[in-house]
Amino acid sequence: MGGIADEIRAAAHRLGRHPQDHGWRDLYRLFAYGLARPAAAPRLTSIATAAHHRLPTRSAVHLVTLLGIAVKLFAGAAIYDLTGDRPPADRLAALEDLLGRYHHPVEAVLAQRQNSFTGARRFLVPQVLLAAYFAGRDRPVRFADLGTGLGVLPRQLNARTAFEEFRYDLAWPDGYPVYQPIPALAARYGVDRGPFPDLSWVRSCYGPSSYYAERFQELVDTLALPEVADAAVRYHELDFTDLPTLRRFLTEHRINAANLCYTLYEVEPRQRAAIIDTVVASLTAPGLLVVTEPHADLTEPGCSVTVWEAGQPHPRPLCSVSHGHFHGRITPLAGYREFVQQYPIRFEEDAGAVDADAHPRDHAA
Repeated sequence: MGGIADEIRAAAHRLGRHPQDHGWRDLYRLFAYGLARPAAAPRLTSIATAAHHRLPTRSAVHLVTLLGIAVKLFAGAAIYDLTGDRPPADRLAALEDLLGRYHHPVEAVLAQRQNSFTGARRFLVPQVLLAAYFAGRDRPVRFADLGTGLGVLPRQLNARTAFEEFRYDLAWPDGYPVYQPIPALAARYGVDRGPFPDLSWVRSCYGPSSYYAERFQELVDTLALPEVADAAVRYHELDFTDLPTLRRFLTEHRINAANLCYTLYEVEPRQRAAIIDTVVASLTAPGLLVVTEPHADLTEPGCSVTVWEAGQPHPRPLCSVSHGHFHGRITPLAGYREFVQQYPIRFEEDAGAVDADAHPRDHAA
C-alpha cells in the first residue's frame, strides 16, 4: 500500500483523533483501521482510492467525511454496529459486507456529492463583519456565498430574529455584538457545484448522535423563520475550482462581498490560494472576502476567520472560533484590533472579554 491510500488512511486517522465526538469518530477510526489492512478491507480500499482518482482535486479529508456520510446513508440503523464496542476486525467485516451490497450507490455518492453539512449559526460572523465593513458606504452590497450547500447562509443575512436567537452563545473579545444590518443589501447569491442538496441529504451529513439531532432541529427551525424563508436569493450552479468561470461570475454580477465557509478544506491545499486570489482580484471595490476554515482541515476543534479586502495584497487573520458550530468564544488573531478600529463593531458590553462559559445559554463542547 502507498500513495493516495496512505494519504486517505492518514486523513481518517487524524479525523478519528478529534477530541470532540458527536457520532463520526468511531467510523473514521474504522476507516483508518481498514485502510491500514488492505487485504482485510479490499472493498474499502478500492472504493476510497477510485474516488480519489475520479476527483483528484478533492482533499483526502473531504473524501473521508463523504465516505462516512455514504456509509451512514446506506447502513441506516446498522450504523451503530459499525461504531459500537465490538472488536474492530468484526466491525470491519461488517463494513466490507455493507460496501459489497452497496458498492455502486456508495461510488455514486462519492462521485456526485459533497459534504453539505449546513450549520444554522455560521452566518453570525459574516453578518457582523459585513455590517461593519459596509457601514456608511454609498453603494449597494452584492453578496455571494461560495460553496453554499443548502443555501441557508445568504438567506440568514439581515435576519434579525435568527441573529438574536444565537448571538449570546458566541462571545467576542469585546462582548456580544449588537445586531446591525448590512446596509443596502441589494443582491444575494448562493453558488455551488451541482447537484444542490435538499434537506434530506443535509440530514445525512449530520452525525448519528443526539447532539447532531439538536443542531439539525436548529436548522429546520431557522429555515421556517419568515425572514429566512422569504429572503430573495438567487442560486447558481458553479464549481469554484473552475477559476475562469468563477472570475466571470463575480465580475458579471459585480460581487463586492463574498464568503467561503467550510469549503476550501474540500479541495487540495495547492488549489486554495488560487481560488482566494481569483475571488479577491474579481471583487468590485470596496469589497470584502470572508474565509472561515476548520482548524487543521477538520481534525482539530474550531475554525479560523480571515478577511481579504479588494485591492489589498495581504489578508487579515481576524479571529479563531472555539467550536466549528459557532458556539463558545471568539479569540482575536493578529488582524482583529486593526479591523475593529477601522470598521467599528457595536457591542452590548465592551468592558473586556466575556466569559462565555458563565452565560446560561452557552453550551460549547
